[in-house]
Amino acid sequence: MLRYLLRRILIAIPVLLGILFLAFVMTRALPGDPLLMMMSIEEFEASEEFLETRREQLGLSDPLPVQYITWVGEVVQGNLGVSFHRRANVAEVIAGRIGPTALLTGTAVFMALAVGIPTGVIAAIRQNSWFDYTSAAGSMLAISIPNFFLGLMAIYVFSLQLGWLPTGGLNTLGAEPSFVDSLRHLIMPAGVLAAVLIGPYVRYTRQSMLDVLHQDYITTATAKGVKRSSILIFHGLRNALVPLTTVVAIQIPALLAGTVIIETIFTWPGMGQLVLEGISRRDYPIIVGVVLVSAVLVMVFNLLADLLAAVLDPRIRL
Repeated sequence: MLRYLLRRILIAIPVLLGILFLAFVMTRALPGDPLLMMMSIEEFEASEEFLETRREQLGLSDPLPVQYITWVGEVVQGNLGVSFHRRANVAEVIAGRIGPTALLTGTAVFMALAVGIPTGVIAAIRQNSWFDYTSAAGSMLAISIPNFFLGLMAIYVFSLQLGWLPTGGLNTLGAEPSFVDSLRHLIMPAGVLAAVLIGPYVRYTRQSMLDVLHQDYITTATAKGVKRSSILIFHGLRNALVPLTTVVAIQIPALLAGTVIIETIFTWPGMGQLVLEGISRRDYPIIVGVVLVSAVLVMVFNLLADLLAAVLDPRIRL
């Protein structure tokens, strides 16, 4: 297992470096001057010599390869730079936003798995039944509806019409923070994000479960008189979850990208809002810092998925 883990880490390192290089270059290619966007009116009317001095102070006048090497050297030392707009350490800014985003995405994934896996298993067991057809139709509907439209509809129905849930935010402004208040703010954005994930989870679980149920060892266990519940749980579901773990890990990048839209609609103070603010203000350190953190998280989740798949199916280690 240790050799398997080390091999996966060695594969992930060059991939991570490639992602960071592309993000760094593409960020610098964005139209607009970040220096002009961060300046006050007095500074905006300053001389060209002053602007050039500020560019040198920010490292923007150096050639792009020099900027990248300098940035990588700082990252290795644990320094992600200073935000152009906020004038604050990027690592501290991102650290303050990871918590809300982790809470939102973690809750969404938990809700999606809690609904998607049982639905997919039942649909596979009852193949070609009304439940199977209904779950398939519901899955396609969930996949087809854009999350921004679903979010706006959720606000209109549950907030404006019914008044059950708040329209957005992490807590009610001016109110004492409480678990119940935070939960009421979390339900809608997490539910909308989970709705996008439930469809693929149902389809992959159903198909994987059907493949497993037609294997010879399932037929052998049935012939030996093993309980149906034991066959489904310990033999069928365990092996059916192997491809699903990979699917969940692969969807992490899409999930992080989806939080940009969801956090904007529900004014959720997470990394999605932060990166959108960085793009609009051409705040290079914030953009690349968020990409770095997101890429590391994606690598970690993919590594965990590989390890979990190896635990579920020892043949993968070979």
